[in-house]
Amino acid sequence: MTQQFTLSIETAKRLSAQQERRLARDALALNPGSRLMRARLAALLTLDDAFAETIALLEPATDLSFAERMALIMAYLALENTEADHAAVRHAQSAARAAEDDRQQAAALAELAKAQVRLGQAEARETLIHALTLDPHSKNACKRLATWHMKRSEFSAVLDFSADLLERGVGHSRLFAARVMALAECGRMDEAIALDGLRQLGHRALLPVPAGFDSLEAFNRALAEQILNHPELRYERYGTASELTWRVDSPQSIHAPLIGVLLKTIAAEAERHVRSLRTIDHPWLRIGPPGGMLHCWSVITEDSGYETWHVRQFGWMSGTYYVQIPEGISKGNGPGGCLAFGLPDDQVSAQAALSFGQEFVRPQAGMLSLFPSHSYHRTFAHNLNERRICVAFDIWPTDG
Repeated sequence: MTQQFTLSIETAKRLSAQQERRLARDALALNPGSRLMRARLAALLTLDDAFAETIALLEPATDLSFAERMALIMAYLALENTEADHAAVRHAQSAARAAEDDRQQAAALAELAKAQVRLGQAEARETLIHALTLDPHSKNACKRLATWHMKRSEFSAVLDFSADLLERGVGHSRLFAARVMALAECGRMDEAIALDGLRQLGHRALLPVPAGFDSLEAFNRALAEQILNHPELRYERYGTASELTWRVDSPQSIHAPLIGVLLKTIAAEAERHVRSLRTIDHPWLRIGPPGGMLHCWSVITEDSGYETWHVRQFGWMSGTYYVQIPEGISKGNGPGGCLAFGLPDDQVSAQAALSFGQEFVRPQAGMLSLFPSHSYHRTFAHNLNERRICVAFDIWPTDG
């Protein structure tokens, strides 16, 4: 990667999602023929998990853009029933035919394969191979082809196609994660651990006290109040790793100005950490971008809430800042409320997961944790009548 690494911060939102949806509906009602406003409303409805409304809005249209076709496909897939999966197949095939370039066609084929897998259609594998031929950088196609082979214990096939993609200069979290799991299943555990690279590439530290505050405790109290009173606070969201949790998907807004303060402080720490890695030779660093943008969200767990095993698909580096941690977690001795890194036991064998091992992180208020986006991680329910509040973030690669 280049000698310079700079981070930008996503722009703070001025409107809440509810306000945006209302404005988009009003604008479309005033101009029913506006494809721009229809597409905008469809995107906002999808973010709100209003999949039936997305379908009702887009299904009757005969002039769908590619983005609208993809929103319709994903809405059908989110319903998770056989009839909807067949509809997704139909629309994905149509989107692939209407695609304007290879990248769009590959994106449509990746969604087609998802529906084909659900319906037990064997051609899903060939669909995914075709998608990667068209766009080797397709994260969804890579993830789904790896899953196809892993479920059939075809670990060498994962190593073969991931090696080919790496040779072609492809590098993203889904590719590294798939290769780590396949290496572990093939008994090449030292290589799997080295490629994951958590111990070498990760970083944990207390965040410096942001300007204008006497202590980190005072900053965290004020930040927690803004998060808990945020107009975007919602319970659950489809398609995330969060289970039984409250979350704010876009906390960076005029309603929570301290999120901006936090992100600036995180950006400075992340830039320093990346600079400290310059002497390390690792594939993740070799494909590292010259810069990135910090994108964040907040997760609030109460007693039974937790995060399932996942990687951060769109990030290069990811992390978490702990705003409020119950004493029963920070001073506890069990896994409750902790962060764990390892291999997902629903995707690899128990033996591979055990041999790879887990690294537990006991959160402390004010702690910043940085790690490669391809490292699998999860959390555990803390079963306490208190809130665990964190701000999670990804560094989305940019051209600097």
